Amino acid sequence: MIRRSARLRTWAAALLALSAGASALAAPLDPLGDPDQFRRDVEAINRKPLPDGEALARAVGNAVMVDAKVRGRCQPKKISIGKLEPVTLDGMIAAMIAAGRIENGWIASVRLDDCPPADPIRVLLLRMADGATLDGVFAGQGESLAWPTLSREALRATVAAASQRLHAEDPQCAPRELTPTGVRVTGTSPDLGPSQYGIRLKGSWTELWTFEPCSHRLAIPIAFRTNGAGGAWWDIDQPGIQFAK
Repeated sequence: MIRRSARLRTWAAALLALSAGASALAAPLDPLGDPDQFRRDVEAINRKPLPDGEALARAVGNAVMVDAKVRGRCQPKKISIGKLEPVTLDGMIAAMIAAGRIENGWIASVRLDDCPPADPIRVLLLRMADGATLDGVFAGQGESLAWPTLSREALRATVAAASQRLHAEDPQCAPRELTPTGVRVTGTSPDLGPSQYGIRLKGSWTELWTFEPCSHRLAIPIAFRTNGAGGAWWDIDQPGIQFAK
């Protein structure tokens, strides 16, 4: 069993007392400053209008096309963009906001309407510090409750597990890189808390990450457990890994 912890700063505890009234953002986001001011700043950031229209379609479409070319997959002419979910409190996103590089970030689920059936693409959408420019980045395929920083760290662990099993089963298969072709949530604990601007403070869940190198299929079970402070542990179920030729 592989066990790791993705720890973010404990300022996420400020979310527990989110309130309605808040002032406009007047200073860079400071995760290590006054918790009440931090809470007000996060609320103010997320009261701003969501990206939409042509700028949104272009940023998301560019991210989808870059991924399609990199992975040699279907290049769609038509896509459907799902609801934008804020990830302001993801460690990486909060750090970029605090550094003045971006204004906010969201995850969007994107369906490729004119491609063969497949899990939707996840795109990390960033609005730059100018408040207008949008940039989209491929963030995975399928459904996942893991926020971007957690997902990126868990990806390294699942890729390592997949590579180890693949080498044992088919030493001739040596892809330059492995990216999941599907991720799905397989279970949640009764106490799983809601998303708090991208992160979760309570509960646990399980996911199945699927890879398809060299016409094989690897399914890797991974369990996540929040640590109550904006981070999470994960466990890869090595005996539960499924390999199909």
